[in-house]
Amino acid sequence: MRIANYVKAATLVASALWLAGCASTGGESTSGAETTVTPEETVVTENVVIETMPVLDPAVQAVMDSGDVQASAEEVEMLLERDTFNFAFDSSKLSDSDYKALDVQAAYLNSDQGMGKNIIVQGHTDERGTRTYNLALGERRANAVKDYLEAKGVASSRIDVISFGFEKPVDPAHNETAWAKNRRAQIVIN
Repeated sequence: MRIANYVKAATLVASALWLAGCASTGGESTSGAETTVTPEETVVTENVVIETMPVLDPAVQAVMDSGDVQASAEEVEMLLERDTFNFAFDSSKLSDSDYKALDVQAAYLNSDQGMGKNIIVQGHTDERGTRTYNLALGERRANAVKDYLEAKGVASSRIDVISFGFEKPVDPAHNETAWAKNRRAQIVIN
């Protein structure tokens, strides 16, 4: 009986080796783009190129997704960081570059990312003029920003306006350079 068991075991091992040998005789090669399975069949593998996009700040991505602003991601990021809008002497008129920055601010505030945020627009003046006049001028400057954002769809209930007149200068010097810096409206996001 023992010999019969050895013969059966040897036959099983030989059969297993033969089957294993058949499975690896396809001539497969992993070094090239073309793999031969049998002499009659050829499988071509494709090289897949995956392009990755840099991860954007969620605020920048929200503005880009809005479609309201035609600008690069870098430009949108720069314009989103801009929170100060300067004015000419005795003026509350926004400049063309201010409008583009405010377009980006409005797109952000109208997006899902910025929808829960409220803003305060602070109006400032230089030191020339009376306190009363400068408080009124600072308010006109802040309202110029508020009115533009409202025209772009930001709800007026989300925008507060305050005028500081000449009380909070960004540059305390008494010259034209300092005065130009101090004539401004500034956005503070809550």
